[in-house]
Amino acid sequence: MPSAGLGVERFDIERQAARDTHDVREVMRVTPLVWISLGLVSLTISVMLAGSSLVDLVPNHDRQVFEYRRDLAEALAVQYSALAARDQIETIQFAMETLAKRNHEISSLALLQKDGSIVAQVGAHAQAWVQPPGEQSTLQSLQVPIFSGDQPWGVLQLAFRESEGSDIDRFLSDPWIRFLAFVGVMGFIGYLFFMKRTLRQLDPSGIVPTRVKAALDALTQGVVMIDTRDLIVLTNDSFSRAVNKPVTSLIGSDLGTLAWKSVTPTDSLMVYPWTRAIMDRQSLDNIPLIMNRSDGDQRKFIVNTVPIMDDGSTVRGALVSFHDVTELDRANSQLKDANSELEASRVQILQKNQELEATNTTLHVEMDQRKKAEAEKEKLYQQLMNASRQAGMADVASSVLHNVGNVLNSINVSTDTLLKTLKKPMVGDVCRIASMFNEHQENLQEFLTIDPKGKQIPSYLGLVAESLSGSHQTIQGELDSLVKKVDHIKQVIMSQQDIARAGNIREPASAEDLMEQAVVMALPEPEKCHIQIVRDYSAVPMMMTDRHQVLQVLVNLITNAKNAMVEHSGGTRRLTLRIGVLSAKAFAQFEVIDTGIGIKPEHLPRLFAQGFTTRKAGHGLGLHSAAIVAKNLGGTLHGQSAGEGCGATFTLELPLVVVEAAA
Repeated sequence: MPSAGLGVERFDIERQAARDTHDVREVMRVTPLVWISLGLVSLTISVMLAGSSLVDLVPNHDRQVFEYRRDLAEALAVQYSALAARDQIETIQFAMETLAKRNHEISSLALLQKDGSIVAQVGAHAQAWVQPPGEQSTLQSLQVPIFSGDQPWGVLQLAFRESEGSDIDRFLSDPWIRFLAFVGVMGFIGYLFFMKRTLRQLDPSGIVPTRVKAALDALTQGVVMIDTRDLIVLTNDSFSRAVNKPVTSLIGSDLGTLAWKSVTPTDSLMVYPWTRAIMDRQSLDNIPLIMNRSDGDQRKFIVNTVPIMDDGSTVRGALVSFHDVTELDRANSQLKDANSELEASRVQILQKNQELEATNTTLHVEMDQRKKAEAEKEKLYQQLMNASRQAGMADVASSVLHNVGNVLNSINVSTDTLLKTLKKPMVGDVCRIASMFNEHQENLQEFLTIDPKGKQIPSYLGLVAESLSGSHQTIQGELDSLVKKVDHIKQVIMSQQDIARAGNIREPASAEDLMEQAVVMALPEPEKCHIQIVRDYSAVPMMMTDRHQVLQVLVNLITNAKNAMVEHSGGTRRLTLRIGVLSAKAFAQFEVIDTGIGIKPEHLPRLFAQGFTTRKAGHGLGLHSAAIVAKNLGGTLHGQSAGEGCGATFTLELPLVVVEAAA
């Protein structure tokens, strides 16, 4: 065991060293021709620089400029010496100015006598002139002696401007540098072309004859040749397709860097079979490996490895074949699964047959029970609907009876008024006057003019006539009121009878008529409740609906609005009735808006719940049944309120099925 551990450790070290070397080669492998070409160019330039320093192949530019400027200064010195000997200082000044204008390199000129006094100058010579060390001329500062005959007369000083531009620009403008750059670029291109053709002969794949490579590519299994560092030297197209990588990218790469893993998930792949074959110098056959490709597909291979040795029995690499058995393995797995499933199915079929027989019997029983349950459910639903309808009708009937009672109270008041009017003593007085006329028929004129009682009769008759006229008007008004009230009771009872009929009958109905009929039933005498009714009716087409159910909902809403306003002590009692069309939904909209006591925010979610009410005398079925009716009609009923004391708004929305469309 220790020796095996040491062997694995030594193998890991060798593998790491090989991979480090491979990483360096990967960097160099990308541009090998460039590196070699750059090296050759550098060598050429180095040889040229060495030759230039030894044999002076290229003249020095600064030295040439210095010699030119020195010759110019000598010529000027000879010219100015002749002029100075003839004391022609003005001519010297003119010549110096002309020279400075024609030669822009000259910054300043000065002609000095031997005592140092300036005879003539051009430019700011004192600022431009820099005295050279040791009285020796430099590139920017040149001085030449002037003689008068054989005797020294003075000196000529020339200051030159420095070259414009940066040091880099002056460096690049140097002809020698340009020449070297030209040699470098052209040499690099030439070396690159030459080395490309030369190194092509060193391509590992180039040593394989074309016919051999064609034969390898014709093989269905992948073939890879590696060296001792596991680097791929040669591969065929079958392996390239199997691993989903081009041949060019595989050549020179480490075969172990592909995503190989063991067939058994619990086993880690310590040593690759080709590495083991190289280490042990013996072949390895039928080694299963799995590889996860970059496209997500997983492939299974059977790997065979043969070490490659030279004549001296030295291992030079290995030949590895990869047989892709992915599809075969999948087919075998599917076949095994199918056989297992088939065998299991035989037992299951027998069990299922027995279970089906028992289930069939149970199913019949359950179906019968389900039918009974559904029938019972339907019966309960109908009972619930009838209860809700009856509750809504009870609310409507209670409201109707209450309103009828109010009208009957008014009728009783009118009847008492009539009785009191008829009981007035005026009729008896008229009879007594008539009797007195009969008694004094013969002397009626004397009775009326002389007798004290007879004299009072005409004035009394005027009072009786006026009283009878007032009574007649009172009786006529009360009789008209009685007729109207009895007719109103008739209309209310007829509306109640309409609601009490069987529902679910679709018939043409006017939205305005429905609202007005509901007002008659729920609020026959709004003035007695001090309620102001505001009507805001928009044009709504004739609609097909169950008018009796719609009346049930509207009566309930108006009754609730009346009660809410009666219970609210403050503010104006105003009932707003609004009718319109929701064009976006194709719905008819009925709104009942009151200024009553309002609804608390916490009560809004439970507004239409069965049994919920805020009234002491309420039972909580009115709004609940109204909501059910609205749903059955295909519409909705919802309410809103800004809070307690702010009134409430209830909105009924019904599908607008016009009469023409329904027809």
